[in-house]
Amino acid sequence: MAKYFQELTLIDQVEISPYHIWSKLYTQLHIALAEIKDVNDKVSIGVSFPQYIFEEKTDQQKAKVNLGKKLRLFAQSESDLAKLDIRKWLERLEDYVHITSIREVPSEIKGYAVYKRKQVKTNVQRLARHRVKRGDIGFDEALARYSNVVTTTNLPYIEMKSLSTSDQQSEKRFKLFIEKQSADKSENQVFSTYGLSSESSVPEF
Repeated sequence: MAKYFQELTLIDQVEISPYHIWSKLYTQLHIALAEIKDVNDKVSIGVSFPQYIFEEKTDQQKAKVNLGKKLRLFAQSESDLAKLDIRKWLERLEDYVHITSIREVPSEIKGYAVYKRKQVKTNVQRLARHRVKRGDIGFDEALARYSNVVTTTNLPYIEMKSLSTSDQQSEKRFKLFIEKQSADKSENQVFSTYGLSSESSVPEF
C-alpha cells in the first residue's frame, strides 16, 4: 500500500498547451522510471491523475475526456521517491511544472483506483505484414485475421515519442491511452515504467 506521494501540477501557459507539457513531462518520467526498473521491467512507483475525467458520449451530451493538470507519484517508502529524484529529471520543465516535496498519504482517503495502459491496435496492415513474415499465410488471410482487433478508444491519452532507436524509430510517436478503474486496496505495488498497472491500486484523495 502506497504511503508516500509527490504531486506535480502543470502551470498554465499562454503559448504552450497542456498536451504538449504532458508529453514532455511523461517522456521524462518514463525515462526516470526505466532507470530504476527491475529485471522484469517493473518499478515500485505508481501514478494517479487526480483530475481524470472520462464520460462516454450520450445523446444528451458530448464526451468528457480530460487528464486534468495534476499527477501524483506514489511509493511505499519515502526513500523510493527520494531515489527517483523527479526534480532532477524535470529540471528543464521547472517553469511549466510545480513539484511538491515528498509527503505522507493522508489518513482520510476517498478510495482506491487502478490506472492502466489501454493498448489500441490501430494499424491492421502493419500487423498483417508482420504476420506474413512468418511465411505460413498470405497477406489477405493475415489481413482477415487481424480485422477484428482494430479498435479505437476515446480514453484520455498522452502523446509519447518512442525511445527505441532501432529502425529509425527514435521519432516515432504513439498515444499512451490511460484507463482508470475503481479498485480495492492492493498490497502489491508493482508498476510498469509508465507508472501504470492493471492490478496495483493507488489511493484517491
